[in-house]
This record gives sequence, C-alpha cells and structure tokens, in this order.
Amino acid sequence: MIKTILCYGDSNLRGFIPDSYDEKTGLSGRYSKDTRWTGVLQNRLGSHFHVVEEGLNGRTTDLNEIIPGRSFRNGLAHLPFVLESHFPVDLIIFMLGTNDTKKQFNRSTIEIKEGMRGIVRFVKTCSWGPSGGAPRIFLIASPPLLEGVSEWDDCLDEESIGKSRSLGNLYKQLAIEEGCEFLDASLIIQTSKKDGVHFEEKEHEILGKSIAKKVRQLFS
Repeated sequence: MIKTILCYGDSNLRGFIPDSYDEKTGLSGRYSKDTRWTGVLQNRLGSHFHVVEEGLNGRTTDLNEIIPGRSFRNGLAHLPFVLESHFPVDLIIFMLGTNDTKKQFNRSTIEIKEGMRGIVRFVKTCSWGPSGGAPRIFLIASPPLLEGVSEWDDCLDEESIGKSRSLGNLYKQLAIEEGCEFLDASLIIQTSKKDGVHFEEKEHEILGKSIAKKVRQLFS
C-alpha cells in the first residue's frame, strides 16, 4: 500500500530561491519540483510513497501575520484543512519556526517551542491518519539564520538570529517529550549567504536524501 507523507512548512519547504524576492509583487522564485528537498525525497523513496508538499512563504507555528495582505500564515489554524484534504496521512513532516523569530511577533524561544508543541499535540489527537488514527510525526529544525545579511532587516534582526540558533536544541527536547521523530538540519546543511534565510540547491539535495533515509527506517 502506498504511504502518504505530508510535508508542512514555510518557504524553505516551498523551495524559495535565495535572493529572489520581488518587493513589487511580494512573490519569490521557486526551485523546480525535482530540486526541492520534497522532490528529492519523493525520487529517493520511489512509487511506494506519495509525498505531498504544503509549503507557504511566511508560515508560522500558530501566529497570525500582522502585515496586511498576508493572511493564511497561521500553521495551526490551517493544518486541519490540509490534513483532511490529504487523508489518510501516514506521516507528517513539519519544518516551522523560523518565521516565529520575526520582530513583529516579539516571541521568546520557549514560546516558539510551545507553538510547535501545540501543532504536534493537535496531530496526535486527530483522526486523519491510517484507520482513523493519528499520523506519525517527524519534526525538523531548520538551520539558523546567518548574520550580516540586510535584505530582511524590516522583519528580522540580531535577536531573530539568536533565537533561530536555539531551535535545534529546543525542538530536540520537544521531540523527546512528545515522542516524535527528529532531525536537526543544522548538522547537515546551512542557509545561503545570499540572503541568510533560504537554502541553495545543494542543501535541498542533502536534506532530501537525509530525510529519505530516516523515512525508510520508519517504515522498514
């Protein structure tokens, strides 16, 4: 039976090309399907798995975007629609939290961790997994933001960078506490020096291969 893997995250799941943001349109460039780590994951796993991409620029754990015209960014609020749409989901992979470090939210690292916990606990009690149970959960901590990049000064600052560096350890603790699978992406990839936030093509390939290895172990 084909296993459905739902990948739910932000711009680095969607495949945002570093330094491609267009201020006039509010849109960005996007890597091709086979280049994105989700596409790499699908290709590595093969036809016995169906990888679903649900990545959105600016998505948070459970916060509403303050900037006008940027609705639908609250990850927890919109997760039920996505889960029901793709039911039954065998495994859900989360990569969220970077956008929670934005200045506009003034959120502590513990609050970010608890925002992610809320999402995890919602999934654990839902019935959109196999046989009306809950999907398995795989939590990924994104690599931290890089210093010295000014493109995102309007929404990110030095505090944001510091907070992003803490997420790996905090999410590892969360995964242990909630019984989730976990990967600290900072141990294998880094964000691009072009904009300090997003991934280069090679990082997508490395990440996709690493996740595929973990997924195979889960379903072996």
